[in-house]
Amino acid sequence: MSWVERLVSLLETSTFRHASLIAFIFLLVAGGSVLVSSRQIENLLHDHVRDMVLADIQGHQDRGLEGAAALASALAREDKREGSQALVLSAQGNVLFGHTGLERALGCPQHCVAGWHDTAMDGPDGQLMQMFGMLVTLADGGTYFSGYDILPMLERVRVIPLVAGSGLFAVLLTSLAIGLYSSLRSMRRVDHIRAALRRYASGDRKVTVPAGGSGDEFDLLGVDINYMLNRTNHLMDEVKSVSGHIAHELRTPLTRLHTRLVGAAERADAGVREEILAAVEEAERVQKLFRAVLRIGEIEAGRCAHFFEWFEPQALLDDVVDYYQPMAEDTGIRLLVQAPQALQLYGDRALLFQALANLLENAMKYAAGASAITLLVRATGQDVEVGVSDDGPGIPPEERSEAVKRFRRVGRNVQAQPGYGLGLALVSAIATLHGGTLALDDNPPRGLRAVLRLSHEHLAERSRGITRAA
Repeated sequence: MSWVERLVSLLETSTFRHASLIAFIFLLVAGGSVLVSSRQIENLLHDHVRDMVLADIQGHQDRGLEGAAALASALAREDKREGSQALVLSAQGNVLFGHTGLERALGCPQHCVAGWHDTAMDGPDGQLMQMFGMLVTLADGGTYFSGYDILPMLERVRVIPLVAGSGLFAVLLTSLAIGLYSSLRSMRRVDHIRAALRRYASGDRKVTVPAGGSGDEFDLLGVDINYMLNRTNHLMDEVKSVSGHIAHELRTPLTRLHTRLVGAAERADAGVREEILAAVEEAERVQKLFRAVLRIGEIEAGRCAHFFEWFEPQALLDDVVDYYQPMAEDTGIRLLVQAPQALQLYGDRALLFQALANLLENAMKYAAGASAITLLVRATGQDVEVGVSDDGPGIPPEERSEAVKRFRRVGRNVQAQPGYGLGLALVSAIATLHGGTLALDDNPPRGLRAVLRLSHEHLAERSRGITRAA
């Protein structure tokens, strides 16, 4: 698995999703709170400036400065507060006190409107000013504006959301980092559990799931899984004991029956001998069927003797061809081998030989009209395929899932062919033991391709696990 796929799998874990969701909700709530608080602070700032402006106007009125000239003279003598601005216009619209830029910003003298004004203007030093104040009409017809440049105050207030936003972003990154770290730890423990279960499914009955002493949910899950595995091992031991006992008990009566029938056939008359020999054949079929069912059960449970090793699959295919070459020559079928020289396969050679033998026998038996049968091994992406292909009639796609089940025989004229419907079930069990599957596909332009599709990653992991154990 590449680091990109690993990162994607970490981001898709429930732990990281929950951490991201909580962080996102926290960010929305905190961000909304910052915006609302910033708006409230600006409103409080305007209220504070409004109070100062009203107090300034009221103070001038209390001192009786109701004329434009007297007011302008008084303002000239007073010390101005920081940020405060004033404008006094005579009844004729002449500027008696204040900056002419303020006059233009207010639209005076033609469009002087009494009331509150919030307007932008260029200050005496050329810097932008945001004037907020009140314009009133004096008793002699003049105009007086008292206000403050609130831009510096607003800039100081607006720093608060930036600082708060930076802090929230840091909290968000920290939360995501913690979530990613938790996801990584969880993913590692899940991988350990999955690896242990895959090894157990492959036949390693001694494997256990890691369960530390932290007492968290993974430890509790590990304890339960280990209990289940121990219980399964116990039940498998009981089944193995019962199956072995049944096999032993039935093998002896069947052998005796076979021996007695053979002896009776030797002493019987010609007519009776044929019936007895037919009964002998039926007894042999029962024994073969019984052995085949037990063999499938052993392979599926991983109880069969198996030895995994690295080997060249071409040598295995050549051995199968050598074994079945006389039978193929009798039926007029050519046996071919397709295998790359450098390819290595990890598995049980004897079991894979048995699987290929079953597939080859099926092809020779049911692929009527086939001129050639190919034993193949090839690498396809992340998998290795080992199997048999023919140019016979094949199996209809809708019947292929049934063909791998026990005692299922599909296709035309199956009743005319000997067999029990266990061959593909046995091959499927061998494929499962190797961590793969049995695939039945079309073989263009005509025929069937039956292959054991084995995972490169699973075989390599199993190889590393056995090497470490050794």
